[in-house]
Amino acid sequence: MTDPASPAPLAATDPGLELRDGVPVSSRFDDVYFSREDGLAETAHVFLDGCGLPGLWRDVPAGGRRHVTIAETGFGTGLNFLAAWSLWRESRPAGGVLHYVAVEGFPLSHPQLSEALSAFPRLADLAGRLAERYPDPATVGHHRIWFEEDRVCLTLVIGEAAEALAGLEARADAWFLDGFAPAKNPSMWRPAVLAQVARLSQPGTRLASFTAAGAVRRGLAEVGFAVQKRRGFGRKRDCIIGTFEAPAAGFAGEPWYAPPPPSPIARVAVIGAGIAGASTVRALARRGIETLWLDRHGRLAAEASGNPAGLAMARPTADGDIQGALSGAAFRYAVAQARALDVPIGGAGVLELAPDAGTLKRFETMAAADLLAPISTSLVDAAEASEIAGVALDSPALWHRRGGWIDPAVWTAALAGSWTPGLGAVARLEPVADGWALLDRDGVTLGRADAVVLAAANLSPGLAPAAPLPLEAIRGQITRLAPTPASGRLQSCIAFGGYLSPAIAGGHVAGATYTRGGFDPSGWPVPEQDADDRRTLGLFPAALTALFEPAPSVLGARAAIRAVTPDRQPIAGPLCDAAALVAAYGHLRFDARRLEGGPPPFLPGLFAVTGLGSRGLVTAPLMAELAVAQMLGEPWPVARDTAAAVHPNRFTIRDLKRRRI
Repeated sequence: MTDPASPAPLAATDPGLELRDGVPVSSRFDDVYFSREDGLAETAHVFLDGCGLPGLWRDVPAGGRRHVTIAETGFGTGLNFLAAWSLWRESRPAGGVLHYVAVEGFPLSHPQLSEALSAFPRLADLAGRLAERYPDPATVGHHRIWFEEDRVCLTLVIGEAAEALAGLEARADAWFLDGFAPAKNPSMWRPAVLAQVARLSQPGTRLASFTAAGAVRRGLAEVGFAVQKRRGFGRKRDCIIGTFEAPAAGFAGEPWYAPPPPSPIARVAVIGAGIAGASTVRALARRGIETLWLDRHGRLAAEASGNPAGLAMARPTADGDIQGALSGAAFRYAVAQARALDVPIGGAGVLELAPDAGTLKRFETMAAADLLAPISTSLVDAAEASEIAGVALDSPALWHRRGGWIDPAVWTAALAGSWTPGLGAVARLEPVADGWALLDRDGVTLGRADAVVLAAANLSPGLAPAAPLPLEAIRGQITRLAPTPASGRLQSCIAFGGYLSPAIAGGHVAGATYTRGGFDPSGWPVPEQDADDRRTLGLFPAALTALFEPAPSVLGARAAIRAVTPDRQPIAGPLCDAAALVAAYGHLRFDARRLEGGPPPFLPGLFAVTGLGSRGLVTAPLMAELAVAQMLGEPWPVARDTAAAVHPNRFTIRDLKRRRI
């Protein structure tokens, strides 16, 4: 029988934070988060001074690299991050970028974080900004959080330490090893964790930790660190510092998905001014990279990104596979970016209807597997769905609470910020000594850049013929409907194979068709109102059709062309010579498990963010961030397997493994 006076058991990832004499303590590990004497002074002594900050970012970057990376085991209250951020603001090098990567298996809640950091009024401003953007602690995985005003980027990876570090791709300049004491939390200091710390280090990487336990010192020495004791803080006699003296580890994933070797990049050309191009320009601008931005129309959102409204929502999968994880991560990042840029996501969420037993079963499977809560989604019955929508619905639905409709042109313009595209129909890229020359059809040079990002949808493959991108042009048309007294009560977006928005600027937006062939993929499609409007309206379930009785009144339509990949996943990353790729990894035709072949045959400085299909409003910001991080040799914003799922090389590699080549 349970003792009624005993505390309730902690949830699996709850650290059990308690305040004891004003100091936060984890009841799970019976250890303090920071010194009872002076937590900020302890951080300064052990970690900042121990890793030689701010001298570290005066010595690094080198060789044209702009960024410095600090990695941490045990994010805890975020105190070490805030202390490093504060010091960075005081002493950062001109044009520098600070990446701070931390893993945390037992994240604090928002109230706990704010309460713990309230002890440091000197950091109140930074603590408030962190709390404002701090992710849902229940959501496992990578969380990319930019503080653009200071060129500081926090990548917080929630999950068990060894597993989280194993999926991380980064090169640390310094490590803060700050898990709870080895005697209290030995799993944080076990060999598997220290091996990952070494994998993510490079010759000269610095290390500091509060613990001087012999087992930790020996473990670090075994993986390549030269470790020495130094005076501890307060009543603690010793702490340690170290330097990594072993060679840098190679890429841990499949070799054909390895990143290109970093090289000095001062100027990047971005081709295309839709959502993909604007997201890429944003990713470069927040790092202070000069950009040459060209578009054949010379203006923002001239094509598919110019629709009056589109859905923003995550798309989970029933088996929780990599595609579902990617969609969730992209959605979280897009929502955070929209919030930071004051771009509204309209409507009372998105209700994704379950019109049949098969769809409902799939939704129930997702709910049972706890795949919905991390994307702020829940399964509701027809009555709840009707209350949310403001109109009568006759089926259960997934309610994507944080989803809704977004104005693509507004979203694109917000991402672009002060940057505007220049008019330039790039017809050919030509390698030159200092990168790439961009030429028009007459051979006139439109500009030069160290690197180029192809973000021109279906025009992208023609600019990189050596790296064929398997994009299919799909025509899509949206229809605007006049509101009725009944439809005017609709409050949420409804998804049902098609979608319907609430009334926006005097009309509902319904869409979208999905048509293959019968049009010029390089031109501007003319709306086919009779045929495509009927197609769209034919998808409406009876409950929505009833809102427009006796018959829908069509106000107009808009057609555009999407770029779609065979697996419906976006393309983001470096481009390679396809023929050389086949030569390097041809053995996969006979043994798909042989991880041989050396580094990929890159087309130096050539990247793509394209193939976004009908989901670019959600996926573009994260895909651009991934491509730019790979270009500059920075920590990746997603796990390595997620990056592989969108890598341009995946199509050739799959064809080799399936013996199609």
